[in-house]
Amino acid sequence: MPGPSAPISFTSTKMNLGLAQTLDWIDALLLPNAPRLAALSFFACLPHPVLHPARERLAASGVTVAAQDVWVEAGAVTGEVSPALLAEIGCTHTMVGHAERRALFGESDTLVARKAAAASHVGVTPVVCVGESQPTAAHEAAALATAQARAVADAVPAGRSLLFLYEPGWTIGGSRAADPAHAGHVLRALREAVEGHDVRFLYGGAVVPGTYTDLRREGDWDGVALGRAAQDPALLAKTLDELLPRTGPVP
Repeated sequence: MPGPSAPISFTSTKMNLGLAQTLDWIDALLLPNAPRLAALSFFACLPHPVLHPARERLAASGVTVAAQDVWVEAGAVTGEVSPALLAEIGCTHTMVGHAERRALFGESDTLVARKAAAASHVGVTPVVCVGESQPTAAHEAAALATAQARAVADAVPAGRSLLFLYEPGWTIGGSRAADPAHAGHVLRALREAVEGHDVRFLYGGAVVPGTYTDLRREGDWDGVALGRAAQDPALLAKTLDELLPRTGPVP
């Protein structure tokens, strides 16, 4: 098992892959790289219908599956998925509060916090997405991200695991990550805002080989979320080379 200082990484396929494509991707990229991915506690956030077959395909590989969203409780809510069901089918994590859901569905900090608390209650670690939607000054981005983070920290009992993903909305699907100094400023503010919790902090948004190294010069990030780098064999190999091993000073 990775130690407490080992980097962590994950990816979300969004709606980009169907069931057959997801299984092909697992066979072609995840399973051949499973030992290295497992060292990163790597998990794949997948659409609800493909979670169970994907989990079976990844069984014993050390790579786990996670959901892209969850509802706040069990009950008769048509079209939603309860945290208990995610736990039952073997999800280790679930995303909450992704920028796209905040924008498209008007998800508030309060709703995101309720989802995080509900997932945590059944042992599913929330991956809490925070960040600004448009480019802005670092102090403004930090103020927004910390407000989003505090709402969750107040709702989830201290000591439970949380992952915070700082992913500026304007970087999603783009070619340029946030400036490392900007991201480092936000990271320091987030760490101060959620002291007392079992928390790790990841960066996401236009991550390519080299992004993690640049970020670590400005802050002690626990890892990165991969987008296209998890779909491209060459990019994935280079990113894994960068993340593992994480020893010694940043060059």
